[in-house]
Amino acid sequence: MTKNKNLSVIDYDDLQSKTMDWLRFPLMVAVCSIHVSHQVLIDMHPSVAAHSVYFLISQVLARLAVPLFFIISGYYFFYNKKGNECIFNKETYIAKLKKRLRTLLMPYLFWNFVILCIYFVGKLYLEHTFMSISEILSAFCYYNGNYNTIAVQFWFIRDLMIVCIISPILYFLLKKGKLLTILAFFALWISPVKWSPVPMVAIFFFSLGAYFSINGKNIIQEIARLPKIPLYAVAFILMVVDLIINEPPATTVHSAANNTYIHNIFILFGIAAVLNIIAECFRVGKLKSANKQLANASFFLFAVHLLPLGVIFNKLPAKFLPHNDFTFLLIYLLSVPLVAIISVWVYKFLKRYFPRITAIITGGR
Repeated sequence: MTKNKNLSVIDYDDLQSKTMDWLRFPLMVAVCSIHVSHQVLIDMHPSVAAHSVYFLISQVLARLAVPLFFIISGYYFFYNKKGNECIFNKETYIAKLKKRLRTLLMPYLFWNFVILCIYFVGKLYLEHTFMSISEILSAFCYYNGNYNTIAVQFWFIRDLMIVCIISPILYFLLKKGKLLTILAFFALWISPVKWSPVPMVAIFFFSLGAYFSINGKNIIQEIARLPKIPLYAVAFILMVVDLIINEPPATTVHSAANNTYIHNIFILFGIAAVLNIIAECFRVGKLKSANKQLANASFFLFAVHLLPLGVIFNKLPAKFLPHNDFTFLLIYLLSVPLVAIISVWVYKFLKRYFPRITAIITGGR
């Protein structure tokens, strides 16, 4: 059977749905690995080899997660199950925004308010001063002039809400400009110009996912048309080059990639490779279906992981254990899985005994 015939008999809608569902929890674990306390780890004076393990996982591979979440969000924001034609009008726009009041805005306000209260009490107790009005107000958007919100990881939700609000503009541009719009957004994304507070990462990747949905294209099917071996080879080479070029010395705090062009191009090829690999695993039967409980726990893990990860599983072990490559890798490689396991347990407990509260703070998940 030829390759084209194989493409025609596969249910790509089902394959795409299974692939996206399965990826939700692993991608959230990847987000957690980005937030491992690098400062704590480099204070342990790791060797170049040990530090490279950290950098490859947390600053190269895990960096695929957030763009892929935006792609998935953009695709399903415009997704129409009734056919290939995307129906997006005033009624559907309002309905989608109303839904996101529950799924995005409510948990966004709740978790930022919780962290704001912790900061407020901490500042009052430790510094005997109150937070200023401007500091309090900025907590929910760009805290103290920084790009993050006071609940650091929720910048993603803020930017996602922004692109949802401006979705009619994006829809118009993608409907009229099609690939030219994507290329324009791509150029702005890789540009050395800093666009903050314009969420260029969100705009580009959300629009990339939306492009497929609006034009009736299946992401997995389009990626399947690419030759696999060259795709994997290019992704692997870019991954290695990204590691070599952008990894800082093991005694330096990592802030941003030295060569963003290499890093950004790797992200594009890496996302395509990951989606193709997972879809292929489903196609040949190596994967069956996503674990719904893990998928549903993803948002809760996203909301709570920073504090236990940074303090309990990074700072405390680093303080009491000897500093060498073994303990460096032990703390790094165990901290994220432990936080993920505990978060899932807590989520299951809350969902069982406090279902209504859990639904509010996780957006109904």
